[in-house]
Amino acid sequence: MRGEQGKLKEIVALKKKYNFRLLVDDAHGFGTLGETGAGAGEEQGIQDGIDVYFATFAKSMAGFGAFFAADNDVVQHLKYNMRSQMFAKSLPMAMVKGALKRLDMLRTMPELKAKLWENVNALQSGLKENGFDIGRTNTCVTPVFLEGDIPEAMALVQDLRENYGIFCSIVVYPVIPKGMILLRLIPTAAHTLDDVTETITAFSAIRDKLKKGIYKRIAAAMM
Repeated sequence: MRGEQGKLKEIVALKKKYNFRLLVDDAHGFGTLGETGAGAGEEQGIQDGIDVYFATFAKSMAGFGAFFAADNDVVQHLKYNMRSQMFAKSLPMAMVKGALKRLDMLRTMPELKAKLWENVNALQSGLKENGFDIGRTNTCVTPVFLEGDIPEAMALVQDLRENYGIFCSIVVYPVIPKGMILLRLIPTAAHTLDDVTETITAFSAIRDKLKKGIYKRIAAAMM
């Protein structure tokens, strides 16, 4: 949620002492982290220590559906025992072909990941330079922490979308403490540095409105 990678090195080290298997949900890491984009395990140098690897087609693959990877016996067990698998249909063939093509692009077009990280680094450094709290993110997920209540947050994201042309996810209580607003920005390789500059400018504007109580008044008027 905050863009921080899990402490996979430390967890894998515990496998030497305790007998357990490690499942990693790497939704945001697959395609974006590691030298080849293989994910957080490759990024942290412990890929072989992951027993079951789970990721989605909805992030870097820009589709829908998901996959898991493991030794053959584990895969067979999951295929025939997971409730969600037993009562699910296969992905449409168009999505399967699209996923295979996107996987090929991830493998053969490293310039896409390079552009992604150019945008990520520009956005995150720009936000910090302008006084925004983005926590300790070390992934493409860029959280922006602000102070406010849920009605203010709703008015704020509507303003961002309708008047600044920026869509972002919003997280509020009880996922985060009361009085906090978490906006999650996730840049892509398709964005430009001009988009990054426009985003930072917009966030500076909505922060000023939030501090002046404009969103609180808008929210009160809508109740």
